[in-house]
This record gives sequence, structure tokens and C-alpha cells, in this order.
Amino acid sequence: MPRYFFDIHDGHTEHDIEGTEFSGPEEAVRHAKRILPEIAVHEVPADGEHHAMSVLVTNEDSHPIYSAALSYVGIWLVR
Repeated sequence: MPRYFFDIHDGHTEHDIEGTEFSGPEEAVRHAKRILPEIAVHEVPADGEHHAMSVLVTNEDSHPIYSAALSYVGIWLVR
């Protein structure tokens, strides 16, 4: 099975050096769509009112196959 790598960027880049095996790119992309919100749940509250993060999926040949991003903006309406 092919191996895919998921680099996470949220102010700094965490390179995935191990990768994960999936049956193909569609399954790898579904994984990227799942992990990004899961990571954001833990990161957004720690970073105040503005936060952006992304995931870059590459294949075994280091070619990018997919990128996704999430951004969070909070605005105080009353203080």
C-alpha cells in the first residue's frame, strides 16, 4: 500500500516523517479532512482570537497531492 505524509502548519511546520499507509489518495484525503479539525479543537483556544492551520498531504515521492486549511476568528461583542 502507498504511504502518505501529513505535514501540519500552525505557525510552525510539523513534518510527518513516518507517514501512514492508505489504499490510495482518496483515503489519504479523507484522513486529512478528519485530522485537521481534530487538531484545531486543541489548538484554537490556546492561541487567542485568531488562528489558522493547514495540512499538506504528500505521496511517497514527496509530491503534494492535497492541501486543506482551517481558520478561526473570534470577536468579542461585549466585554
